[in-house]
Amino acid sequence: MTPETLPSLPGVVDVTVHHPAREPRGWVLLEVPHGATRTQDYRRVEAQLKGKLPEDLVHFFYVNTDIGAPEAAGFAARALCKAGVGAVVARCLLPRTFVDTNRVLDGASGGKLKDGLTPGLPGYITHPGDAAWLSARHAEYTDVVRRAYEAICGERRGLAVQVHSYAPKSVGVQATDENIVAALHAAYAPDAYAKWPDRPVVDLITATADGSFRAAPALSDALKAAYRAAGIPAEENATYHMHPITQGMAWAKAYPAQVTCVELNRGVVSDPFTPFGESPISAGGVERLAAPLVTALMGAVDAAR
Repeated sequence: MTPETLPSLPGVVDVTVHHPAREPRGWVLLEVPHGATRTQDYRRVEAQLKGKLPEDLVHFFYVNTDIGAPEAAGFAARALCKAGVGAVVARCLLPRTFVDTNRVLDGASGGKLKDGLTPGLPGYITHPGDAAWLSARHAEYTDVVRRAYEAICGERRGLAVQVHSYAPKSVGVQATDENIVAALHAAYAPDAYAKWPDRPVVDLITATADGSFRAAPALSDALKAAYRAAGIPAEENATYHMHPITQGMAWAKAYPAQVTCVELNRGVVSDPFTPFGESPISAGGVERLAAPLVTALMGAVDAAR
């Protein structure tokens, strides 16, 4: 399969191919598995579900969706294309509020947190028909993205980055059931919120907690160097580690020298970050955090030629 023939699926995944005017110097995949960041994405899937959901669940969507990540991936893809590198953006259109396409769905989590990570299907998805429908959409997304990794990282020996954004602070909420919204409101109350620790501006999620695996060492080092050169304090595994329940780790292990993951702080890519409503995107903040990503990818593409 060629990058140009990778399909989009309405309501599941939007695939955008950026092809240079001449033969590409190389190829890059920018996957955004939590790319359903718009209220319309939430409402479209919510309307398909039959079971009872927690009241004001959309508040969880707003506080936990990867705002700025699709914009950062798009900025990077356009810049790469302008420099002669082919780029594909795969943006998931399924809100992680309902099903997380960066999780391996195996039923083992029981809808609960595992090592601080939210489950693929949250505990408040209780209707069997809803669980089946969401699992089927998860499978469709995974199939398209698998073909994207095969086409770019497999056949063309290209590179891939999973682009995420995360909340400005590590907020300690343990509920993933019908109590999730109340728990979030309590955690984001001004007195409580002030006590949560700040997260890095950029965090590269590259290694397992036991250190037995580190994704794409050369690319990960190039990313840290590019952010450092831009005056941005990028850290590595300060917030999370790669974990077997994440689909991102599965892709990284399938292509261990070519795939890595970056987390961008929502407090920088939004203006301002609005926990329980739509956050306006900061074009300047997106460019600030995406430009070093382009620098590192360009260098890695050239080094591989």
